[in-house]
Amino acid sequence: MLFIATCLLALSLSAQFSATMVYTMSGKTVNFKIFSDVNRYRYEFNENGQEVAVISQNETGDFYMLMPQQKMAIKAKANSQMSMSTDPLKQYEHFAGEGATEVIIGEESINGHPCVKKELRNIQKNEFGESNQHLFTVWYSEEFNFPLKMVNHIDGTSSSGMEVKDIKAWTPDEASFSIPEGFTIMDQAMMMPER
Repeated sequence: MLFIATCLLALSLSAQFSATMVYTMSGKTVNFKIFSDVNRYRYEFNENGQEVAVISQNETGDFYMLMPQQKMAIKAKANSQMSMSTDPLKQYEHFAGEGATEVIIGEESINGHPCVKKELRNIQKNEFGESNQHLFTVWYSEEFNFPLKMVNHIDGTSSSGMEVKDIKAWTPDEASFSIPEGFTIMDQAMMMPER
């Protein structure tokens, strides 16, 4: 029993990390600072001089985009257009939840970390009558409970996707996953302020 508890603790501690995520979509590359705590994670990045933080709460399905300069946060569901356009993991989860098939094709290391290599394929016919469309290739780390590399094949280029680099141990704090005091929270579904 003690051995099992020790193993579970070791897994949860290794899943707590900070890193850099290099995210490329439609020819544009953005470097995210990522903080992961098993069932939730946070991205921080700068877009055109605007600081942005994204918080994803996997257990509740809540997704927040924080804009510190405006003291505002937009709340959305994990499968919203906003979450999928901002978060590569939400893109993958969306297609996986829409009936695509995940196939394990082997094991490879990414930046020195062993990963399970998977493909996500749409075996249903799409609107063009095509089936077995290759949607994503993912290198998933069981050690970190997080994908360390993802290639998005949907847009027809081999450059769209993300890669996690410079992984370091990180001790989570609740402030990283909370909306700061004084922020106005807008619900994307209602676009009405929530306090």
